[in-house]
Amino acid sequence: MAQADAFFSFHSNAWLNLHHILWSRGEGAPLPADLPEAERTAWAAGIEFYAPYSRRNLISDDELIAIKEALRNVEGRTSLDGIPIDSGVRATLERLMPIYRKHWWPAHDRTNREWIAAVRPLVDRHGAALDQAMARAYDVTMPDNPVWVDVSVRAHPVGAYETGPVTHVMISSVDPSYRGYAALEMLFHERSHAWGRVLARAIFAAATEQGVSVPPQLPHAVLFYTAGELTARELKSHGIDYTHYAHPKIYSNMCGASCEERLALHWTPHLEGRRSIVETLSALVATFK
Repeated sequence: MAQADAFFSFHSNAWLNLHHILWSRGEGAPLPADLPEAERTAWAAGIEFYAPYSRRNLISDDELIAIKEALRNVEGRTSLDGIPIDSGVRATLERLMPIYRKHWWPAHDRTNREWIAAVRPLVDRHGAALDQAMARAYDVTMPDNPVWVDVSVRAHPVGAYETGPVTHVMISSVDPSYRGYAALEMLFHERSHAWGRVLARAIFAAATEQGVSVPPQLPHAVLFYTAGELTARELKSHGIDYTHYAHPKIYSNMCGASCEERLALHWTPHLEGRRSIVETLSALVATFK
């Protein structure tokens, strides 16, 4: 089995692509000039039906997570009979799917599969090393393999996201920042969310012990830094220079000014095996006093 198949199960699912396009109010599916009026009316009505959902968070909204998980399990089916989602959502998706398949899906499916074909060799080459490095970094058992990845023209406003309890990644096939080696890093970043809750508990426990208030997104910043740094180190061992996906503004938004520098100073020794995770997180939390 190729490493890509050992670590990730890649999918191009028409139902999930349509769901995310409707959630994003039609982004990714511009209307053809010759779209028949009946189809144009039905499409507009579907987007309007989804409008309340588009104002809700794909990552934290329980119903949206349940819809995503239900649609994951119907890849290739022609109907949504019997799946446990809101009847209005089900009817909307079934009514619009023939229109979507007629005008957009062939091109979207091709783009998704081209993205998968491009990332597979990178995971084949670097996946085992990255997976082992991340397991050491978080001192955790690996998530169930392979992690399910649905590739879509629309995934999330920032390009990708993950929900549980079964690790399920959505990632954009058209976002230019999720291509090449960045696609490799961000696949493993999203995969690492399986351990994010464990990391968050340790960080907030250290903060409580020290009486410190830390930014709520600090655990996410650690995930970003870890995936970026470990990817850069793995690629460097093969003679490839790589810059982390996350830039200073991303870190600043998550955990404040100089957060990236704090992570580099206090988390790097743990990645290099020189300090325990408890010591490292305690030192990192202390910088927020």
